[in-house]
Amino acid sequence: MIVDDRSGSVVEQGIELVPLNLTALDEGELLALFPSPVQCAGALLKARAMIAQAPAILADRSKAVKDAKRELIIARGYARQRAVGRDAETRRLVAESDADVLTAWERIDVAELALEYARELRKTLSEDIEILRSLNANFRGEHR
Repeated sequence: MIVDDRSGSVVEQGIELVPLNLTALDEGELLALFPSPVQCAGALLKARAMIAQAPAILADRSKAVKDAKRELIIARGYARQRAVGRDAETRRLVAESDADVLTAWERIDVAELALEYARELRKTLSEDIEILRSLNANFRGEHR
């Protein structure tokens, strides 16, 4: 699925794979596999705009992880106050199995996964930008 930036609608599109029998393709079919100079320039502009948002997104996701860890500390404190048992170890085990503590752990996991996804996306965008810059430089050389 692809989101149309102009209309905001979601367009379903099949996955286009690179054919394995490249030797069987004629020159026109091979050229159709490569992006045009305008497509490369547009993709580079879009990737640069996306990576410009990365610091703010990473900061927000880092804050979400810190907030989730703070919630865990609070949930553990309340759970230990509510826990009953003969000794401290039993109370600790009861507190760790409290529903609020388990929910806080889940929030931490979700927040950390979102942060890791953002980091990977930033890394991928950086690599894509390098590839697109190289393609654009090659296109400029060809069109002189």
